[in-house]
Amino acid sequence: MGLATVFELVLHFLRRNRKYLSGRVEVLPLVVIKLDPIISTQESDIMRFVRSKTRIPVPRILLSTKDETRYYMLMTRAGGVSLECTWPTLTPSQRNNVIEQLRSYIAQLRSIPHSHPGTICSIDFGPCRDGRVASAEAFGPFKDEAAFNDYLIDVAEMWMDPSMLPEIRSRMKNDHSIVFTHGDLAPRNIMVKGDRITGIIDWENAGWYPEHWEYVKALYHVGMNGEAKESWMTALRRVFSKDYDYEWHLDRELSDHMVGGF
Repeated sequence: MGLATVFELVLHFLRRNRKYLSGRVEVLPLVVIKLDPIISTQESDIMRFVRSKTRIPVPRILLSTKDETRYYMLMTRAGGVSLECTWPTLTPSQRNNVIEQLRSYIAQLRSIPHSHPGTICSIDFGPCRDGRVASAEAFGPFKDEAAFNDYLIDVAEMWMDPSMLPEIRSRMKNDHSIVFTHGDLAPRNIMVKGDRITGIIDWENAGWYPEHWEYVKALYHVGMNGEAKESWMTALRRVFSKDYDYEWHLDRELSDHMVGGF
């Protein structure tokens, strides 16, 4: 009996018990079981990679395997609750503490050496995965940022007037640094106890991307509204050492038309 079959049997048992929810993530008292379609690099490999290169609190992978269509992971459960739930009630001092921790984590990710400089790719230098770009399909890798930007324009064409796209493309920069990126650093993927970050989760989109992409994606589907959303957007600027508002607004000229397509 293969390990993937064992995972399926355990999931079948859990889902017969009504207190557990059916889905691709099963959260248990001490561990989490996660299933993913085979699209790009296995998330468990990304998490092991980040744990080996940084001091970022990433859940530990206990077991992982795959079959013909899916990846399976058993990992430790990050303590606490999501920042999305607690951010609205945190004091200014607590919010500042969270931002300072995130600054350190982003700096650590960006300090990881890239053995294929300039290439936009997954950790194994293969295709990327990102729902903002290509829904459930893999894309890339790209030899440089210019090729990546060309692809962003290509996938936007079906949602927009094609005559608008050359002008947008002319304003896209091709010379950003390519750095290791989580790719979905929204409050729902940051686990906290009070103002202490206990875990960064959901690494399936991680890979090597232009330096502004982390900021762009952290503001994509934030998951909060009103003051909480506005204060998060303001605070997030302090996580990064550069101002990426130009790139964010430019990307929204594409992505605002594409929401609903994914």
